[in-house]
Amino acid sequence: MSAASRRKRRNPSAELATVRVGKKGITAPFIEEVSKNLKKRGKVRVKILKTVLGDHTAKEIAENLAEATGSTVVQLRGHTFTLRKSKKS
Repeated sequence: MSAASRRKRRNPSAELATVRVGKKGITAPFIEEVSKNLKKRGKVRVKILKTVLGDHTAKEIAENLAEATGSTVVQLRGHTFTLRKSKKS
């Protein structure tokens, strides 16, 4: 077992962001992409660009996206958050 796979197994949230919120913010195609990734993987790591944070906080964006996708916010650190949804849903 390689060091990278051991690290991933020990802390699965330590991986790189799966998707990024760009300057257009949370759009319908973005929500579809996150939903597709949640269905496939069960969790998605999202990074927010600083330009999006003008009017909203990272927590507000995370909660809005979680509500739109029917998932829950597991972790929020700086401009990055993790969403989780059971694969059965």
